[in-house]
Amino acid sequence: MAPTTNRRFAILVINPNTSQHMTDTLNPIVENLNFTDVQFNYFTAPSESVTLADGRIIEGVPSINSGEDSAKSALHCMPFVEPLIPKYDAFLVACYSAHPLVGMLKKAITNLEDSASIGDAPGPAATRKCVTGIFEASVVTSLSLISSFHLIGDQGYGKAQANDTFGIISTGSVWKEELGKAVAEMLVHSEGANNPTRRFAGVETTGLTAVELHTTPAEEVKRRISEATEKLIKSTSDPLTAICMGCAGMAGMEEAVREGCVKAYGPKQGKQVRIVDGVVAGAGLLVTACKAGF
Repeated sequence: MAPTTNRRFAILVINPNTSQHMTDTLNPIVENLNFTDVQFNYFTAPSESVTLADGRIIEGVPSINSGEDSAKSALHCMPFVEPLIPKYDAFLVACYSAHPLVGMLKKAITNLEDSASIGDAPGPAATRKCVTGIFEASVVTSLSLISSFHLIGDQGYGKAQANDTFGIISTGSVWKEELGKAVAEMLVHSEGANNPTRRFAGVETTGLTAVELHTTPAEEVKRRISEATEKLIKSTSDPLTAICMGCAGMAGMEEAVREGCVKAYGPKQGKQVRIVDGVVAGAGLLVTACKAGF
Protein backbone atom coordinates (compact mmCIF):
# COMPACT_ATOMS: atom_id res chain seq x y z
CA MET A 1 0.00 0.00 0.00
CA ALA A 2 1.33 3.44 -0.90
CA PRO A 3 2.39 5.60 2.04
CA THR A 4 -0.01 8.36 2.99
CA THR A 5 1.17 11.84 3.80
CA ASN A 6 -0.24 15.30 4.31
CA ARG A 7 3.02 16.87 3.19
CA ARG A 8 2.76 19.62 0.58
CA PHE A 9 4.74 18.59 -2.50
CA ALA A 10 6.78 21.01 -4.60
CA ILE A 11 7.26 20.60 -8.35
CA LEU A 12 9.60 22.64 -10.55
CA VAL A 13 8.47 23.31 -14.12
CA ILE A 14 11.59 23.88 -16.23
CA ASN A 15 11.58 25.92 -19.43
CA PRO A 16 15.01 25.10 -20.90
CA ASN A 17 14.98 28.03 -23.31
CA THR A 18 15.59 31.65 -22.35
CA SER A 19 12.12 32.96 -23.24
CA GLN A 20 10.38 34.27 -20.12
CA HIS A 21 7.26 34.80 -22.23
CA MET A 22 7.17 31.07 -22.92
CA THR A 23 7.38 30.33 -19.20
CA ASP A 24 4.61 32.83 -18.49
CA THR A 25 2.27 30.95 -20.85
CA LEU A 26 2.80 27.73 -18.86
CA ASN A 27 1.80 29.17 -15.50
CA PRO A 28 -1.97 29.55 -16.07
CA ILE A 29 -2.16 26.16 -17.83
CA VAL A 30 -0.79 24.42 -14.73
CA GLU A 31 -2.62 26.59 -12.20
CA ASN A 32 -5.96 25.86 -13.90
CA LEU A 33 -5.52 22.21 -12.89
CA ASN A 34 -6.26 23.40 -9.35
CA PHE A 35 -3.77 21.21 -7.53
CA THR A 36 -4.16 23.41 -4.44
CA ASP A 37 -2.09 21.09 -2.26
CA VAL A 38 0.93 21.16 -4.60
CA GLN A 39 3.37 24.05 -5.02
CA PHE A 40 4.42 24.65 -8.63
CA ASN A 41 7.42 26.88 -9.26
CA TYR A 42 8.86 27.86 -12.63
CA PHE A 43 12.40 28.07 -13.98
CA THR A 44 13.52 29.82 -17.17
CA ALA A 45 16.97 29.15 -18.59
CA PRO A 46 19.24 32.13 -17.86
CA SER A 47 20.71 34.08 -20.76
CA GLU A 48 24.24 33.83 -19.37
CA SER A 49 26.58 31.26 -20.88
CA VAL A 50 28.15 28.32 -19.04
CA THR A 51 31.58 26.77 -19.44
CA LEU A 52 31.63 22.97 -19.34
CA ALA A 53 34.37 20.83 -17.82
CA ASP A 54 35.76 20.15 -21.30
CA GLY A 55 36.10 23.87 -21.97
CA ARG A 56 33.09 24.25 -24.25
CA ILE A 57 31.11 27.45 -23.80
CA ILE A 58 27.35 26.88 -24.10
CA GLU A 59 25.04 29.83 -24.65
CA GLY A 60 21.41 29.92 -23.57
CA VAL A 61 18.99 28.85 -26.32
CA PRO A 62 16.22 31.40 -27.07
CA SER A 63 14.07 28.91 -29.03
CA ILE A 64 14.61 25.15 -29.26
CA ASN A 65 14.16 24.42 -32.95
CA SER A 66 16.02 21.13 -33.40
CA GLY A 67 17.33 18.07 -31.62
CA GLU A 68 20.75 19.73 -31.39
CA ASP A 69 19.17 22.75 -29.70
CA SER A 70 17.56 20.49 -27.10
CA ALA A 71 20.94 18.89 -26.33
CA LYS A 72 22.63 22.29 -26.04
CA SER A 73 19.87 23.61 -23.79
CA ALA A 74 20.23 20.57 -21.51
CA LEU A 75 23.97 21.17 -21.13
CA HIS A 76 23.29 24.86 -20.50
CA CYS A 77 20.51 24.34 -17.93
CA MET A 78 21.93 21.51 -15.84
CA PRO A 79 24.45 23.61 -13.85
CA PHE A 80 21.63 25.97 -12.83
CA VAL A 81 19.02 23.29 -12.08
CA GLU A 82 21.16 20.69 -10.31
CA PRO A 83 21.55 22.76 -7.10
CA LEU A 84 17.74 22.98 -6.91
CA ILE A 85 17.23 19.20 -6.77
CA PRO A 86 17.08 18.99 -2.93
CA LYS A 87 14.35 21.66 -2.83
CA TYR A 88 11.78 19.85 -5.01
CA ASP A 89 9.92 16.55 -5.13
CA ALA A 90 9.52 16.44 -8.90
CA PHE A 91 10.65 18.13 -12.09
CA LEU A 92 8.83 18.71 -15.39
CA VAL A 93 11.00 19.54 -18.40
CA ALA A 94 8.73 21.70 -20.55
CA CYS A 95 10.27 21.22 -23.98
CA TYR A 96 8.54 18.92 -26.45
CA SER A 97 11.51 16.86 -27.60
CA ALA A 98 13.64 13.91 -26.60
CA HIS A 99 15.21 16.30 -24.12
CA PRO A 100 18.41 15.05 -22.42
CA LEU A 101 17.74 17.16 -19.32
CA VAL A 102 15.20 14.52 -18.24
CA GLY A 103 17.88 11.83 -18.20
CA MET A 104 20.50 14.14 -16.68
CA LEU A 105 18.21 15.02 -13.78
CA LYS A 106 17.28 11.38 -13.21
CA LYS A 107 20.94 10.42 -13.05
CA ALA A 108 21.74 13.25 -10.63
CA ILE A 109 18.80 12.28 -8.42
CA THR A 110 19.87 8.63 -8.41
CA ASN A 111 23.37 9.66 -7.35
CA LEU A 112 21.91 11.84 -4.61
CA GLU A 113 19.67 9.04 -3.35
CA ASP A 114 22.54 6.55 -3.44
CA SER A 115 24.69 8.88 -1.36
CA ALA A 116 21.89 9.43 1.15
CA SER A 117 21.28 5.69 1.55
CA ILE A 118 24.88 4.80 2.44
CA GLY A 119 24.84 3.39 5.95
CA ASP A 120 21.04 3.27 6.12
CA ALA A 121 19.04 0.11 6.63
CA PRO A 122 17.90 -1.64 3.43
CA GLY A 123 14.57 -0.50 2.06
CA PRO A 124 12.98 2.10 -0.20
CA ALA A 125 13.98 5.70 0.10
CA ALA A 126 11.78 7.82 2.36
CA THR A 127 11.09 10.18 -0.51
CA ARG A 128 11.54 9.50 -4.20
CA LYS A 129 11.97 12.39 -6.58
CA CYS A 130 10.33 12.13 -9.99
CA VAL A 131 11.25 13.57 -13.38
CA THR A 132 9.49 13.55 -16.72
CA GLY A 133 9.31 15.65 -19.86
CA ILE A 134 6.19 16.89 -21.59
CA PHE A 135 7.04 14.70 -24.60
CA GLU A 136 7.22 11.51 -22.52
CA ALA A 137 4.10 12.42 -20.53
CA SER A 138 2.01 13.11 -23.63
CA VAL A 139 2.98 9.83 -25.31
CA VAL A 140 2.21 7.76 -22.21
CA THR A 141 -1.09 9.57 -21.69
CA SER A 142 -2.12 9.15 -25.33
CA LEU A 143 -1.36 5.42 -25.25
CA SER A 144 -3.48 4.99 -22.13
CA LEU A 145 -6.36 6.83 -23.81
CA ILE A 146 -6.35 4.87 -27.08
CA SER A 147 -5.48 1.38 -25.83
CA SER A 148 -8.07 -1.32 -25.12
CA PHE A 149 -8.54 -5.02 -25.75
CA HIS A 150 -11.71 -6.41 -27.32
CA LEU A 151 -13.13 -9.89 -27.68
CA ILE A 152 -13.01 -11.23 -31.23
CA GLY A 153 -15.53 -13.65 -32.66
CA ASP A 154 -19.02 -14.38 -31.42
CA GLN A 155 -18.29 -17.25 -29.04
CA GLY A 156 -14.54 -17.63 -28.54
CA TYR A 157 -12.21 -16.14 -25.96
CA GLY A 158 -9.78 -14.50 -28.35
CA LYS A 159 -8.73 -10.91 -27.81
CA ALA A 160 -7.34 -8.17 -30.02
CA GLN A 161 -6.01 -4.69 -29.36
CA ALA A 162 -7.95 -1.76 -30.81
CA ASN A 163 -6.44 -0.24 -33.95
CA ASP A 164 -6.75 3.36 -32.70
CA THR A 165 -3.67 5.54 -33.16
CA PHE A 166 -2.24 8.79 -31.82
CA GLY A 167 -0.20 11.48 -33.55
CA ILE A 168 1.72 14.67 -32.86
CA ILE A 169 1.25 18.21 -34.16
CA SER A 170 4.48 20.20 -33.79
CA THR A 171 6.23 23.31 -35.09
CA GLY A 172 9.14 23.32 -37.58
CA SER A 173 9.57 20.61 -40.22
CA VAL A 174 12.74 19.31 -38.52
CA TRP A 175 10.55 17.85 -35.77
CA LYS A 176 8.79 15.45 -38.12
CA GLU A 177 11.76 13.08 -38.25
CA GLU A 178 13.13 14.01 -34.82
CA LEU A 179 9.92 13.25 -32.92
CA GLY A 180 9.06 10.23 -35.06
CA LYS A 181 12.40 8.70 -34.14
CA ALA A 182 11.94 9.65 -30.48
CA VAL A 183 8.57 7.88 -30.28
CA ALA A 184 10.07 4.75 -31.86
CA GLU A 185 12.95 4.80 -29.38
CA MET A 186 10.65 5.38 -26.43
CA LEU A 187 8.07 2.71 -27.27
CA VAL A 188 10.09 -0.17 -28.67
CA HIS A 189 13.74 0.93 -28.48
CA SER A 190 13.88 0.43 -32.23
CA GLU A 191 16.21 3.01 -33.73
CA GLY A 192 15.78 3.44 -37.46
CA ALA A 193 12.68 1.27 -37.75
CA ASN A 194 10.36 2.45 -40.52
CA ASN A 195 7.18 1.32 -38.80
CA PRO A 196 8.00 0.50 -35.18
CA THR A 197 4.42 0.52 -34.02
CA ARG A 198 1.10 0.91 -35.76
CA ARG A 199 -0.23 2.81 -32.76
CA PHE A 200 1.70 5.92 -33.83
CA ALA A 201 0.25 7.75 -36.83
CA GLY A 202 3.20 10.12 -37.18
CA VAL A 203 4.06 13.81 -36.88
CA GLU A 204 2.80 16.81 -38.83
CA THR A 205 4.21 20.32 -38.46
CA THR A 206 3.09 23.93 -38.80
CA GLY A 207 6.35 25.39 -40.12
CA LEU A 208 6.50 27.87 -37.24
CA THR A 209 9.05 27.91 -34.44
CA ALA A 210 8.00 27.92 -30.79
CA VAL A 211 8.65 31.66 -30.59
CA GLU A 212 6.77 32.34 -33.84
CA LEU A 213 3.67 30.71 -32.37
CA HIS A 214 3.40 33.85 -30.24
CA THR A 215 4.71 36.47 -32.68
CA THR A 216 2.77 35.43 -35.79
CA PRO A 217 -0.80 36.77 -36.14
CA ALA A 218 -3.20 34.53 -34.20
CA GLU A 219 -5.37 33.70 -37.22
CA GLU A 220 -2.33 32.54 -39.20
CA VAL A 221 -1.18 30.33 -36.32
CA LYS A 222 -4.65 28.84 -35.97
CA ARG A 223 -4.85 28.17 -39.71
CA ARG A 224 -1.50 26.40 -39.78
CA ILE A 225 -2.27 24.24 -36.76
CA SER A 226 -5.68 23.34 -38.15
CA GLU A 227 -4.25 22.43 -41.57
CA ALA A 228 -1.46 20.34 -40.03
CA THR A 229 -4.01 18.47 -37.91
CA GLU A 230 -6.25 17.77 -40.89
CA LYS A 231 -3.26 16.55 -42.93
CA LEU A 232 -2.12 14.23 -40.11
CA ILE A 233 -5.55 12.65 -39.75
CA LYS A 234 -5.90 12.10 -43.49
CA SER A 235 -2.45 10.49 -43.66
CA THR A 236 -3.53 7.34 -41.81
CA SER A 237 -6.18 4.75 -42.64
CA ASP A 238 -6.55 3.77 -38.97
CA PRO A 239 -8.66 5.84 -36.56
CA LEU A 240 -6.62 8.66 -35.05
CA THR A 241 -8.23 9.20 -31.66
CA ALA A 242 -5.60 11.18 -29.73
CA ILE A 243 -3.36 14.07 -30.77
CA CYS A 244 -0.40 15.40 -28.78
CA MET A 245 0.29 19.12 -28.90
CA GLY A 246 3.97 18.84 -29.71
CA CYS A 247 5.35 22.11 -28.38
CA ALA A 248 5.17 23.81 -24.99
CA GLY A 249 4.40 27.01 -26.90
CA MET A 250 1.17 25.43 -28.19
CA ALA A 251 -0.30 25.38 -24.69
CA GLY A 252 -3.81 26.80 -24.84
CA MET A 253 -4.17 26.28 -28.62
CA GLU A 254 -6.45 23.24 -28.43
CA GLU A 255 -9.17 25.04 -30.37
CA ALA A 256 -7.05 25.14 -33.53
CA VAL A 257 -6.30 21.41 -33.27
CA ARG A 258 -10.00 20.69 -32.73
CA GLU A 259 -10.86 22.69 -35.84
CA GLY A 260 -8.58 20.45 -37.91
CA CYS A 261 -10.16 17.34 -36.37
CA VAL A 262 -13.64 18.52 -37.32
CA LYS A 263 -12.52 19.37 -40.88
CA ALA A 264 -11.07 15.88 -41.32
CA TYR A 265 -13.67 13.78 -39.52
CA GLY A 266 -16.81 15.91 -39.41
CA PRO A 267 -18.41 17.46 -36.30
CA LYS A 268 -19.34 14.29 -34.41
CA GLN A 269 -16.16 12.22 -34.78
CA GLY A 270 -13.94 15.30 -34.84
CA LYS A 271 -15.13 16.34 -31.39
CA GLN A 272 -14.34 12.88 -30.01
CA VAL A 273 -10.60 13.07 -30.73
CA ARG A 274 -8.68 13.55 -27.48
CA ILE A 275 -6.23 16.45 -27.50
CA VAL A 276 -3.33 15.95 -25.10
CA ASP A 277 -1.38 18.93 -23.78
CA GLY A 278 1.99 17.61 -22.62
CA VAL A 279 2.28 20.27 -19.91
CA VAL A 280 -1.06 19.22 -18.41
CA ALA A 281 -0.25 15.53 -18.81
CA GLY A 282 3.17 15.95 -17.22
CA ALA A 283 1.90 17.95 -14.25
CA GLY A 284 -0.84 15.40 -13.58
CA LEU A 285 1.55 12.47 -13.90
CA LEU A 286 4.03 13.98 -11.45
CA VAL A 287 1.37 14.92 -8.90
CA THR A 288 0.08 11.34 -8.97
CA ALA A 289 3.58 9.89 -8.67
CA CYS A 290 4.39 12.12 -5.68
CA LYS A 291 1.17 11.43 -3.82
CA ALA A 292 1.22 7.69 -4.53
CA GLY A 293 4.85 7.35 -3.55
CA PHE A 294 5.88 5.77 -6.85
